[in-house]
Amino acid sequence: PALPFAALIEAQVARTPDAVAVECDGESLTYAQLDARANQVARLLAGRGAGPGRVVALTLPRSIAWVVTMLGVLKSGAAYCPVDATLPRERIDFMLADAGVTLVVDDPGIVDEAASLPDGDLGVVPAPTELAYVIYTSGSTGKPKGVGVTHTG
Repeated sequence: PALPFAALIEAQVARTPDAVAVECDGESLTYAQLDARANQVARLLAGRGAGPGRVVALTLPRSIAWVVTMLGVLKSGAAYCPVDATLPRERIDFMLADAGVTLVVDDPGIVDEAASLPDGDLGVVPAPTELAYVIYTSGSTGKPKGVGVTHTG
């Protein structure tokens, strides 16, 4: 059976904890660092209502913080919805409502904010059929069209 993305990352942590997992703008994280920080963000988000059956929008710029937060959302059991913050407000509002977003993460400082929390895994294992993310296309009707993708792809 297909494994959820977060479980694949955890397996890679076990194999190569000190290998570089993500690199951006001269900054990098190893798999162990990525996993630990994502666990901390997952705890913070869970405390704010993220969890199974919930959708969390990410309006962060492309960065290591985006990757850590996306993985943290998945580790909380919630699905993520990437949203380009430069889109017109009306389009963003439509996407947030259409996806049923319950929490919006718009501050890359969330990783630093979560840094004092325990970095162990939360133990949330989503069912393969649960939503992992919602991605929006431009839509042929002029309205964005959301496509939900489960943990099995």
